[in-house]
Amino acid sequence: MACLAVLSDLHANLSALEAVRADLERRQVGHVLVLGDVVGYMARPNQVARAVADAGWDCLAGNYDLAVLAGGERGVGNFLRQGIGPEPRAVFAWTEQRVHIGTRIFLSKLPRKIEMDTPAGRLLAVHGSPDAVRQYVYPDHPQEEIAAWLDKTGADILCMGHTHIPFVRQVGGGLVVNPGSVGKSKDGDPRASYALIELGPTPRAEIVRLEWDLEAEARLLTKAGLGRMASRLAQGR
Repeated sequence: MACLAVLSDLHANLSALEAVRADLERRQVGHVLVLGDVVGYMARPNQVARAVADAGWDCLAGNYDLAVLAGGERGVGNFLRQGIGPEPRAVFAWTEQRVHIGTRIFLSKLPRKIEMDTPAGRLLAVHGSPDAVRQYVYPDHPQEEIAAWLDKTGADILCMGHTHIPFVRQVGGGLVVNPGSVGKSKDGDPRASYALIELGPTPRAEIVRLEWDLEAEARLLTKAGLGRMASRLAQGR
């Protein structure tokens, strides 16, 4: 049976990405889809972007990727959370200053959505929602709106990221998956999170959680002057 791994919100966390990549190799998963936010928050944006590019994984652009490309107040206002405080702004400024030209070129070529035909039907992948790149779709999102998205797009499988909170839902005849975040969990569990989708006649998905070298990333953040971000990693927030 064909199997698809869905990753999202890597956020420059190379330690977590390496843990996920090792697990994919162990499981011999050949097809990997990344729902964006390759950069941001953590201290190794260029290394993570290079790893995704070198792996040849299908990848789309997340809101943070687009914010870095737009730059400055335009990036913050158009693509980051509305009303963000001084600390997230400082992290964004740090990231924007350190993203190499090669990383920018890679990010600039990423599409806003990915559609593919699978043995389980039509799959649509976006970062936030089918309507907006920075819309948050949480596990308790109204079923009526999700059903409308499935109907409007013709998708049998809908993959969305952005919230850093994983879930799997059956909505009507459709499968809806948020793989959570590889790089920065926000559900109280600091482990990396991704989804495995079995693409059989009746598709199924499971969320996989993995430990990663939290201390290594925390040291890098502290060295970069982003210690307050490092202090929250163990909390999964």
